Amino acid sequence: MKVVKALADELSEADLAVFGIEDHEDMAPPTGITSIGYSLDALPDRAGFLDEAARHVAHARRSKHPLCFALVAFDHGTQGDGAAGHIAEEAFLTEATARWRDVLRAEDLMGRWGENEFAVVLVNCSTVSAVQLCWRLREATPEGHSFSAGLASFQGTETVDDLVDRADNCLTQARAKGRDRTVAEGLVDLD
Repeated sequence: MKVVKALADELSEADLAVFGIEDHEDMAPPTGITSIGYSLDALPDRAGFLDEAARHVAHARRSKHPLCFALVAFDHGTQGDGAAGHIAEEAFLTEATARWRDVLRAEDLMGRWGENEFAVVLVNCSTVSAVQLCWRLREATPEGHSFSAGLASFQGTETVDDLVDRADNCLTQARAKGRDRTVAEGLVDLD
């Protein structure tokens, strides 16, 4: 089928019908997928993320392994209003999160938290390592954009909701201190 798609412009409608394709428009790539095959829509939404995060927390509790929870929010959106601005914003978020996926480990969980916010569960990860990972995410973020992050470390007894509240508090502190920084519980200001 890959070869057929590559030849789509050269094939007649009758030729395409042999392959079960009714017209050239059926050959268009699905929307939301970039040239590298990454889709922002592939990220779990908040509800899906929380379900999976709860499983990670339960595993960390049973295994007594470290875990960190991060809330990451872009400091400023892209320029533009209306539909064009929304398209530009989604394209930027797709590029940024695709780059972040390359930095995160396979076992880490990332999900969309809000319009310009993302949540990340870092399994088997200490607070110091999570801060370092945030710096690597910052370096991978497209040029001209910055984010603030709040980190909370799992202490062995909390629920996901507890971690969310604590990470959100740290994110609020990061934004109040001038943005483009990471605030982690128990660590000094990290800008």
